[in-house]
Amino acid sequence: MKEIVIRIGCFFLGVLLTVSAVLVKDKIFTKPEIIDAVAEIIEESSEPESSTVTPEELAEAEAEEKFKQMQDEEAAKATEVATEEDETEDVVYPANDIRSAKLKWIPDYPKYSEMTTLEQKLTQRSSYEETLAVNAFDKKVIESCNIDFSDIKITVMGDSLTAATNLEEEDRPKYAYPVILKQILGCKEIVDLGIGGSTISRCSDSFAMVDRWQEIPEDSDIIIVFGSSNDALFENKWQYGELEYDRRMTKGTFCGDLDEMCGQMKYVYMDNKKYDHYTKMFFIAPPSTILNDGVYATDPGNMVQQGAFIDAIKEIAPAYEFDVIDFYNGNLLNSHDQDVNHNFIPDGIHGNPDGYRIMAEHIASEIIQRIQQ
Repeated sequence: MKEIVIRIGCFFLGVLLTVSAVLVKDKIFTKPEIIDAVAEIIEESSEPESSTVTPEELAEAEAEEKFKQMQDEEAAKATEVATEEDETEDVVYPANDIRSAKLKWIPDYPKYSEMTTLEQKLTQRSSYEETLAVNAFDKKVIESCNIDFSDIKITVMGDSLTAATNLEEEDRPKYAYPVILKQILGCKEIVDLGIGGSTISRCSDSFAMVDRWQEIPEDSDIIIVFGSSNDALFENKWQYGELEYDRRMTKGTFCGDLDEMCGQMKYVYMDNKKYDHYTKMFFIAPPSTILNDGVYATDPGNMVQQGAFIDAIKEIAPAYEFDVIDFYNGNLLNSHDQDVNHNFIPDGIHGNPDGYRIMAEHIASEIIQRIQQ
């Protein structure tokens, strides 16, 4: 009996709640109307909210967080260094020590960052999104820079990416990345040794950098070599050579000529310098280009994929004191991405004005991050 009373009470309570729910502002709703209204509410609540955040806004937010983290790390390291200096007696540094440079380079900065590979990067997000994110961070690094480059001379040796040969003649003095780099840093001079079609190796016989590196002025404070795009387009596996050290030194191969060039440049511009001058050297591994895929597809048995040339750069150049700035494995300006092509690399390899600006800003940012401010 008690159970029956409880059930009757629950029934009338349910009726009372139902009546109170449908009597709103003196309007009585029918059962079908209630069912439709509830269904509509459920449907709306189950739909994901449409995102109005643009890729540019996401990139800016990520850059802000990354930049703050970098500042915190630098502040902590500066405190640690100051404490160590207080506890250390004055030291007389050797003549070729890094402290004799015009700029105070961070001595333990990695020559090459063991970042994720291009293949791993491609699983994380598109090159367009990666390029926007990195560029947003680069801009913050540049904006915060208080380094005086007014007495600094930079020499850039490269190919058509450096010479901006794809631009109209009147546009090159405005949009080529060495021009923009000079504007960003405010340096005294940039010597542009970019020649369209230039390779690292002699095997293509097109203004090989292994021969013309000697044109670089010895009073350069910073040297930038930006090459291998043409090697990856023109050279087969015999011309590529052998990366293994014991079999590398063969003239007329990419690996052999790269080793020869880097070794000679280290001797001339670093080991054999005067007391009051120090030269910092950079090697830029170019972006991944869809054009190399087309070349490789014509003869996959004999041609070499671009990644092999990048592997040689990141193994050989740091061994001779070059810092590597890696566009390729960083998935920056990768022309396999249609959005990158549309916005920055319209012909699959060369930049438009925006593309060259992104190159210049990334190079400038990488240089700034290696200098103590």
